[in-house]
Amino acid sequence: MRYFRNPENQVYGYDQNIPSQLPYIQKAIDAKWQEVTGSWPPGETQQQAQNRLSPSVTSAVNDGAQSWGYDSIESAVSYVTSSNAQYVKEAQAMSKWRDQVWAWAIPRLNSVTPNTTVGAFLATMPNVPPKP
Repeated sequence: MRYFRNPENQVYGYDQNIPSQLPYIQKAIDAKWQEVTGSWPPGETQQQAQNRLSPSVTSAVNDGAQSWGYDSIESAVSYVTSSNAQYVKEAQAMSKWRDQVWAWAIPRLNSVTPNTTVGAFLATMPNVPPKP
């Protein structure tokens, strides 16, 4: 396969082993389209993997708070100054768990490999604690 990028930044691939595609290759060359080497689309970079996986941590933390009946982690931890002692305990537990999750996630995000799936990434995340 040979890949060419046109002036509109669109990439087209043509198989030079298929005779009917040879004229398209020649047209791309004649039009001075940039030939793109390697496979297309290009593989994910580590930074792209980090950017893709980081929101999954936030979602998982929010899911944990929702499993306790809160709208989000922000809602759960906002009860830390509540006059209700049970809400305060829950807020403290959620806050502690959120800290544990991010302490777990940050080094893993910094060393994640491209194309890591969300499921594989989150597989060892600290579990939601039991309600106090």
